[in-house]
Amino acid sequence: MEVKLLLQRLNVVRRRKEILLLEEARLTRLMRQKKLPNPNVIRILKKEKELILREEAKIIRALKQAGS
Repeated sequence: MEVKLLLQRLNVVRRRKEILLLEEARLTRLMRQKKLPNPNVIRILKKEKELILREEAKIIRALKQAGS
């Protein structure tokens, strides 16, 4: 049961990570074109991406321990 929930959570986290990567690429393009009104948005996005990556790693570690 716990493994099933962890796998579902991992799928959600991976979808969020994919969305964040696409958003970061879009904002980077806008910044290069000098059309981004607030460049601090990218910093916030990078922090959020780091948190998502940490959460993904934590879930993967938990899954590996549950599988052992």
